[in-house]
Amino acid sequence: PSNLQYVLIVPSVLQSISPQRLCVQLYNLSEPLSLNVHLEYHGINTTLFEESVTENNFFQCREFKASLATSDPLAFIIFSAKGHTVHLSERRSVAIQNVDSVVFIQTDKPIYKPGQTGEWGQGYELIIELGVWMSGGRRARMEYHC
Repeated sequence: PSNLQYVLIVPSVLQSISPQRLCVQLYNLSEPLSLNVHLEYHGINTTLFEESVTENNFFQCREFKASLATSDPLAFIIFSAKGHTVHLSERRSVAIQNVDSVVFIQTDKPIYKPGQTGEWGQGYELIIELGVWMSGGRRARMEYHC
């Protein structure tokens, strides 16, 4: 009997579009294995990891990106390792969470009231108006919606 042990590390909540990291470690491998890890979401399988492993001890990480989630965030990570006598498989649930981009603005004072102005950077002025942040100056404007 094989004393093969494995560790699969993947976040339980995948942030959509952001790089995610998946790591696989195998111990005490006694025969070559075909190693596969897939992300299953709405019936579509995406290969995250596919490797032929021959070393006795194996460790490798890969980066991947999960697609945008629809109304149902439930997805599955499917792990399989197959050889002549070894057949391991596991299917675990994960969630995909959409992440909005976030803009952080640091100012010269902690609180600005609507309509107040202040200095920002090299000759730029910070103007805050009812939930819309605008930096203006030198005929350039950038808007950040909060």
